[in-house]
Amino acid sequence: MAMKQLEDMMAESEQRVETVKIPSEGATLTGKAYWPKGNPKSSIIIHGATGVPQLFYARFARWVSEQGHLCLTYDYRDFGASKQTHPRNSSATMADWGLLDQQAAFDALLKLADTPQKHVIGHSLGGFMLPFHSNLDKVDKVTTVACGQVYWRDHHLPYFFMVILFWYLLGPIATRLKGYLPGKALGLGADMPAGVYWQWRKWCTSPTFYSSDIGGVLPQMNPNPYKGPIKIIGFTDDETAPKASIDRMEPLYKDAQIIRQTLNPADFELKEVGHLKAFTKQNEALWPEILEVS
Repeated sequence: MAMKQLEDMMAESEQRVETVKIPSEGATLTGKAYWPKGNPKSSIIIHGATGVPQLFYARFARWVSEQGHLCLTYDYRDFGASKQTHPRNSSATMADWGLLDQQAAFDALLKLADTPQKHVIGHSLGGFMLPFHSNLDKVDKVTTVACGQVYWRDHHLPYFFMVILFWYLLGPIATRLKGYLPGKALGLGADMPAGVYWQWRKWCTSPTFYSSDIGGVLPQMNPNPYKGPIKIIGFTDDETAPKASIDRMEPLYKDAQIIRQTLNPADFELKEVGHLKAFTKQNEALWPEILEVS
C-alpha cells in the first residue's frame, strides 16, 4: 500500500463520524456528524442540492472537521440515506425539503454542540429557501454555492435544449409514466419523488420563481430577516445556475452583509467546476473560499 494511502487511512481513523437521526415533521432524516479532534470552533451544516446525496459532500465535510469544525450532512426525506419508501410512494415536495427538512437539520446541529458560531452552507436548493426559515436568528454565517433563482430562459445554447427537454418533454412524460422522476434513467444520478420534480419545474419555468407560492404552499418570509454575513458564490462555467439566476439571490438577503464572488476555475488552475463539482476532491482548491465568509 502506498504511503499516502496509509496516511489517509490513519487520519480518517482518528476522526469520529457519527450517524444522526433527525426528526422532521412527518419524517425522520439520516445525517452524518463529522467531529474534529478537539472541541469544535464552530458548527457547520451543509444543505445539499436537489437530487444530490449527502455522501457527495463527505470528503468536504471531513476536510471541514480537519479544520477544527463540527460538520453535519444529511439527506432530505425519501431520498438517499433518509429514504424510507420508494419515491413512487412519496408525497415529498421541494418545499418539504427546503422548509421542514432544512430547518429540522439545523435544529439538530444546534443540539450536537454549543459552539460560538453556526455556519450554513447551502448548495443550490440549500441556499434559496433560507429566507423562509424561522431559526435565522441562530445563524451567524451563510455561504451559498451555485445557488440561484433559475428561470429556463436564462440558459444559453446548447444547454438550453437540454433544459427544454427536461422541463417540457422528457421530464414530464417520464414522471407521469413512472409516478416519480426517474433520475437514474435520465442521467441525473438519482430518482426523486414526483412532488419534488413538479414543484421544481413550476418554479424554474416561472419568471417569478417561487413568489406565486408565497402565502400558500410557502409561508411568508421570516419577518426578522437574516442580517449577518453571506457569501454568494457562483462559477463562470455553471450552465445550470447562470449569472442572471444568481443575481436574483441578492434581494432575498437585502438586509445581510453580502459578499459576492463569481469564480473562474482557471484562476484556481482547475479544469471545470460547473454546478456540482465545487465539493469534489479534484476541486479542493476552492474549499477555503467556501469555508471562509469574512
